[in-house]
Amino acid sequence: MPLPRGLVLLASLWIFGSWALCIGLRPPVAASLASFAPGIRLMIASLAVGLCVAWPLLRLSGPRERWPMLRVLMDLVALAALTHVVIWPLRLATPWPPERLAMMDAILFGWLLIEGAVVAAAIAVGDPRGRSLAMLICIVVATLGLPLRLLAAGMGVQEPPAWLQGPVMAVLMLGSEAGAVTQSGVWPGVSALMLAAAGAWAAAWWWTRPARTSVATPTAHG
Repeated sequence: MPLPRGLVLLASLWIFGSWALCIGLRPPVAASLASFAPGIRLMIASLAVGLCVAWPLLRLSGPRERWPMLRVLMDLVALAALTHVVIWPLRLATPWPPERLAMMDAILFGWLLIEGAVVAAAIAVGDPRGRSLAMLICIVVATLGLPLRLLAAGMGVQEPPAWLQGPVMAVLMLGSEAGAVTQSGVWPGVSALMLAAAGAWAAAWWWTRPARTSVATPTAHG
């Protein structure tokens, strides 16, 4: 299976656009760790939107895949490599401790793994309704924090933990001024998220078995 070169190019353009939009091509007049942190926080949130909304839309718009899980895994490896090369050096321009960025990273890719399982199950078949449902699930996951926050505010209860609010809101929460406070109890939640991702991939593997065997192989013509 060939490497997703087109995806790498599009992801690189998304990263550059996020940098230009959120941080800017010129440094601030009074450069300091505090001055860079808000822009970097928004940039990582923009990357989360690209990973959890734009990538599923791109893959779900493509043809049916003979090996859907392998295709998605190759996509995720390429996206993870590009993203980590960008975001981890950015920590040096923020006052965040490494643990806080590690939490953002783990929550972001935990949710992305769950979405990847959904995408793999959808691209194994050519049903447009199934692909539309998969895209709807990905959008709900990406924007999960907003309805949960509104529900918590309406019911007068404590807002949900960062890991439960989806990738975009988790990045915004942990990168905020109060991010240090929201770190408590995150790692047990990350563990639950990874268990959910493992379960989603097991379900996707079971779902795609009949789809793989039903794809007709080309026949030789004399």
